[in-house]
Amino acid sequence: MCSLRRQATILILAACLMGWLSTFAFAQAAPATVSALVDALQRGQNADALRISAELLRAGPQSNKVWTLRAVALEQSGQPKEALAAYQRAIKLAPDYLPALEGAAQLNYKGQSAQAAPLLRHIISLQPVNPTAHAMLGVLEYRHSDYGKAAQDFAAAEQVLDSQPSALMAYSICLARLNRNSEAMVHFQQLLAARPADAAVRYDLALLQWHSGTGADALATLQPMLDAGTADSRVLRLAAAVHEANNETPQAIELLRAAIAANPDEPANYVEFATLSFTHGSYSVGIDIVNLGLTRLPNSAALYMARGVLYGQNGDFEKAMADFEHAHTLDPTSSMATSAEGVAQSQRHNHEEALEDFRRQVREHPKDAFAYYLLAEALSWSPPDAKQESSEKSLTEAISAATKSTELDPHQVQAYDLLASLYLQADQPEQAVKACRFALRIMPKDQQAVYSLILALRKTGAKDELKGLVQTLTDLRKEEQAENNHTNRYGQLIEASQ
Repeated sequence: MCSLRRQATILILAACLMGWLSTFAFAQAAPATVSALVDALQRGQNADALRISAELLRAGPQSNKVWTLRAVALEQSGQPKEALAAYQRAIKLAPDYLPALEGAAQLNYKGQSAQAAPLLRHIISLQPVNPTAHAMLGVLEYRHSDYGKAAQDFAAAEQVLDSQPSALMAYSICLARLNRNSEAMVHFQQLLAARPADAAVRYDLALLQWHSGTGADALATLQPMLDAGTADSRVLRLAAAVHEANNETPQAIELLRAAIAANPDEPANYVEFATLSFTHGSYSVGIDIVNLGLTRLPNSAALYMARGVLYGQNGDFEKAMADFEHAHTLDPTSSMATSAEGVAQSQRHNHEEALEDFRRQVREHPKDAFAYYLLAEALSWSPPDAKQESSEKSLTEAISAATKSTELDPHQVQAYDLLASLYLQADQPEQAVKACRFALRIMPKDQQAVYSLILALRKTGAKDELKGLVQTLTDLRKEEQAENNHTNRYGQLIEASQ
């Protein structure tokens, strides 16, 4: 990412040192020694620079400038921890000293430390027109899904983004997430012009073009990959979706079949085909395709869920319920639709740190229903290596947090949905039924509540409602698909690795 230009730092420090020498109290030969320190750094003679800086600091240990120069020498010598410590000494002596702040920010940024953001904000407070600091802060905010703030910082850094493709990609995605599609497309097109072979950029531009109602442009953007015989399922599925939106169903079918042939172990390929079958009333064809997927992926909850919906629409309610139940057994945390927030899922890479953050939010905001919901969602997912005792404890705590959320805000549908799912995991179907009914009173078309209610009633033995509920669920799925086709919604932007 953006360098803070070590040579520039050295030159700035050299200029600062000229005025500093007259007041520095050390032996008569000191000025030459300081000059030698700056000269050694400029020449890349880091061992000499470290020796000279050590001598200077013995004579004057309170010099933030010499500590900063020593930090540069340490960093250039491949000692980042020691360099960071030296920068921190300089900052402690002079909290607003920019060269030290920039050096510490750069090292913390490279090390993905949480200390990078506050340092960058401090730099910007002292030097508002600092495009490099804005760009780095924008990347950090983007990584935390704070797209609004990230877009503001990227806008302040546009003059350096041309030379930083990963930051420009992040800026483009932020604009798209903020529904600033015309601006986002300009930057994606700029990226694609510079990197025509970048599949991620090409895919994202096509997806954004389709979202913006320009399906012909989207297909034109994808065409080079399609002509090259791409095996990327995402590309084939997106092209299929564009053709289907244009009422070109045969082409969509051909592309989805190609996606399955190219990547037969990817559940999404079968699910997309099942969705197409569902839309056109070809339920048996869809079931056959899902069955083909299940021969390769017998433990895919998504495939059982898709087949259950098709069975339900085809009138085979017992098979539909059996598939829903099996999907839940395979993945008790799955839902009909991903939570809009998805905060806990996005923090799987550092689950304990995320949990502590959510617990802190609850402590600081004990009346915030949404904070309790987020804590419950985070607790609902246990790492694969979690012990049974730990998982059971987390489940109990999650139920408590979700219950608190519904008490603080009785109209929060997602909290009732989560609570029902948690009760099913805890083998308390009667409580799950109650949570589902609360959710459906608030939102009668809540697919997640209908799905959980089917599972819960199946467990309690109350089967009178089940046939009607399966039909309701399939009708809701069909209605949702029709709406999605009408509004051209499709998936999420695929983010390039940073």
